[in-house]
Amino acid sequence: MKTLKRISAYFVAATIAFGIATAQNYDTGGLIIDPNTVSAFDMFSSAQTQFSMGTARSAAMAGAFTSLGGDLASMSINPAGLGMYRTNEFSITPMMNFSRSKSNASPFEGNAKNRFSLGSVGIVLKLRESSKGVTAINLGFGYTRLADFNYRYSFGTTGRAGDSSIADVFALQMKSSGLTSKELNNNYVGDAFDWGRINPVDWGATLGYLTGAIGDASGVWDRDMIGRNAAVDSYTTVESVGSSGEYDISLGINVNSKLYIGATLGIPMISISRDIYYGEGYRYDRDPSIDYRMDYFDYDQSARLKGTGVNFKIGAIYRPIDGLRIGVALHSPTYYAMNYKYKAGMTSRVKALNNSADYQLDGNGYLNPPLSYATDTLIDEGEYGWKYISPTRLLVGISYTFGERAVISVDYERDWYNGMRVKGSPYNGIYGKGLYKEFFRESFRGSNTLRVGAEVRIIPQVALRAGYGMWAGALRDRDAIFSSPVIRRTDYVGAGVGIAFSRYVSLDATYQYNHNRLTDYKTFYATSEAGDIASATYSTTIDKHLVLLTLAFKF
Repeated sequence: MKTLKRISAYFVAATIAFGIATAQNYDTGGLIIDPNTVSAFDMFSSAQTQFSMGTARSAAMAGAFTSLGGDLASMSINPAGLGMYRTNEFSITPMMNFSRSKSNASPFEGNAKNRFSLGSVGIVLKLRESSKGVTAINLGFGYTRLADFNYRYSFGTTGRAGDSSIADVFALQMKSSGLTSKELNNNYVGDAFDWGRINPVDWGATLGYLTGAIGDASGVWDRDMIGRNAAVDSYTTVESVGSSGEYDISLGINVNSKLYIGATLGIPMISISRDIYYGEGYRYDRDPSIDYRMDYFDYDQSARLKGTGVNFKIGAIYRPIDGLRIGVALHSPTYYAMNYKYKAGMTSRVKALNNSADYQLDGNGYLNPPLSYATDTLIDEGEYGWKYISPTRLLVGISYTFGERAVISVDYERDWYNGMRVKGSPYNGIYGKGLYKEFFRESFRGSNTLRVGAEVRIIPQVALRAGYGMWAGALRDRDAIFSSPVIRRTDYVGAGVGIAFSRYVSLDATYQYNHNRLTDYKTFYATSEAGDIASATYSTTIDKHLVLLTLAFKF
């Protein structure tokens, strides 16, 4: 039996700060419940890299460049490879991403997301050239895409009479918070609802009350306007836009064409925008024994996460014999400073069967706002600053060049995700950083990545390339159901061609396929002494088809 692991219990600080579990011990979560804070898995996801989205050549060979060189990708993988440049070079790589997702439920709004972006751009300049000793010193400036967060997945389910609803979770949250409808109704300042007075963990449940999904007319919070025998149809759409990329300043040194050393100062930038829609529709075989009947509600949430970091990379490549290269690189943790914003809104449609509360109705007997059609939109634009440290990375590689005709390269990478740390958050004063540290250690482990790439020159002007990469994931329990799904394994393959039009101009083209498997998840769940509430369990895979073109100029 798969286990439920609570994320927001650790990372929704207000839950701890205000001690809302007063009525009974309870635990809530799920994809729809927990997007209103930065969780460990937001940090985990934003820290992931593939090192295979830079230039078309590196993408075709799956990023297996720890022991290779002479490519702009070296700046973000192993800067020692910059020492192999013999001329100045400028290159630019536009990229198209075609994302396609698939879930174990019926399609709803579509599962495709297409995006144009920049894979890399940069310049390498020769500072020194000599026939012996330090034979070359090269300086590089560039931008490299490290990860892509563009995807969309959507699905719907057809329910049966008596199904659980997210309103049941909202009712449990309100019951445990101790809030009453009278207190909520007195929370308006003029015509605007004052969200600053509401504990963030109760924001969704409060929207549920304002739209009629839950109420306490009977003295106990319940889904008063949704019949207990209603069949609950649900609809979910998740759309993400964003990426992480790094601006690099690199130095590569060539010592007698035997030893190459290098260093990079990296400034990564992350931008992730995630929109989540969740809706429920209700079917009744007969008029329920309630005064008001909800037909549907729609719940829209948007989260924006942006930040900048800094890191340092050092590396070396050694050629013990002609053709053989051995490379190693160490990437320091990235020190990230992030800002977070959130907003949400909910709408509904409610029919009055018996207008016992004397609501204002329209001509068809439906409740007028604010209890239907629209609610005040919750916009949380406070300055939520987060500072955390990504994993340390160690890369080792070996490659062999067969004269001027072919090369094969193998890389291994180790990332210590269990060593991630939070250095600053809006909640440090409430319960400190130790809880994050403990959670990282318990949930994550070191990850392993294998990359293999090959290149063959069929004629001096044309090269064919191929590669395979596999990231085995960093979760201690890959079968656990977390509040939000995260990638548990990634496999990718690439193939490409390089054409040298002259000594000074070349064009590389690559196709790369990425297959990402997510952890299973629920749209909502709650566990309490009174029993468990949960949606179905969902699984999703995200396939990405990348097309990269690199145009390079030597001078």
